[in-house]
Amino acid sequence: MTSIAGTIPIVRSAPQESLEHLVDQGPNRFRVHTRAYTDRAIFDAEMDRIFNRTWVFVGLESEVASPGDYKTTFIGLQPVIMTRTDDGRIHVLVNRCVHRGSVLAREARGNACELQCPYHGWLYGMDGTLTAVSERRDPGGYSDAFDAPAGLFRLPRVESYRGFVFASFNAGVAPISEALGRARVLIDRRLDMSPTGHIVLRSKPYIARYQGNWKFILENINDAYHFMHTHKGFVALQARYGDSTGDFGLHKGGSGTAMRAQRFRGNTWDIPGGHAQLERPALDLAQELAGPFGDYYRQLIALRGEEAMLDTAGKISGTIFPNMGMIHQQIRVWRPIAPDLTEVEIYPYELEGAPEAFNAGMLRSQERFYGPSGYGMSDDIDIFARNQQGLAGSAVEWLILERGIDSDEMGPDGLCRGLPSSEAPQRAPWREWQKLMSRA
Repeated sequence: MTSIAGTIPIVRSAPQESLEHLVDQGPNRFRVHTRAYTDRAIFDAEMDRIFNRTWVFVGLESEVASPGDYKTTFIGLQPVIMTRTDDGRIHVLVNRCVHRGSVLAREARGNACELQCPYHGWLYGMDGTLTAVSERRDPGGYSDAFDAPAGLFRLPRVESYRGFVFASFNAGVAPISEALGRARVLIDRRLDMSPTGHIVLRSKPYIARYQGNWKFILENINDAYHFMHTHKGFVALQARYGDSTGDFGLHKGGSGTAMRAQRFRGNTWDIPGGHAQLERPALDLAQELAGPFGDYYRQLIALRGEEAMLDTAGKISGTIFPNMGMIHQQIRVWRPIAPDLTEVEIYPYELEGAPEAFNAGMLRSQERFYGPSGYGMSDDIDIFARNQQGLAGSAVEWLILERGIDSDEMGPDGLCRGLPSSEAPQRAPWREWQKLMSRA
């Protein structure tokens, strides 16, 4: 049998020249060319040089908890299946029959003993091994000289960090823990809010599509600057009603002025590898200990220590380049479909071992701001579409990402800390983009 696993797929239409000139950075200068958001050839190059060569988040171990469980997803434009086999191993396979190309599974998730092509019935094990070719010996079938493939394309690198599964077509990519660097803090702090250190997905994701480039949402999650403007309708609602409509303390401030002051606290981070974070100071511990969840916070102090618990319980949002983010109690995953079309999946999660009322309150807040009838996502995807519409014109070539650049503190390890409304976290993915896109 001929093996087809382990090589990096090439996007044939992608340009081979270096594209680093589309990011113009220097002292007190950081600008991105419009083409980086709009050009189809550049989009194809991103699929090749970024999504085919870096770690990409594909799901949680808990989504394939039992042997035979599978989840379908995408790495860039490539459909893939994450599976768990009888030996407990997790595999990521290209969701494409090696015979005539049909996807094997279309359901978002399920459990199966084998994967069967719906077109001609070829069978594969859950590890991708080809186990049967239908009607192989029938008249007009395959001869003894037929060079049968070994099976589905199996991604050569699959690794997990605290139950978050990442996969790569690039066998030479650095280990995931090393590639994440300080971005591990994002996952650690979110999971350490659980007494057991685990999160649980309780529902299907909320899925939205927007008519804009995939990098808009990558830039936006950590953008403190936009909130008071893009979400001014929500700001007015919050100023009038506060938590009474289910906010659960996530958007503090009794007025627009108070909310602005609250949001412009903390730090932003530009992390090597294209990752980014926005952090705000920890909660008022005395107030929380006296509140309805005092026992919960005392439990976290006993488990983590008071100083670590204060860091853990502080507000943090972040992105892991190129396709995943976390904010409040949600995981957000996006996939590029075209230069001007992106799909976003939002997974609210619960903290295992946390009080039921705490998890319920966080879910109500998700519904209020991010859900289909909420304010946040509808505001954001409208802005993304407006951005794409504006970039369709060619009279102005460059976008400006220079807010806070003169106050950012760059460390010797490449880690950059910015003030709370700095565009440091927006510059972070573009630094990695420039690095990766410079390779022909």
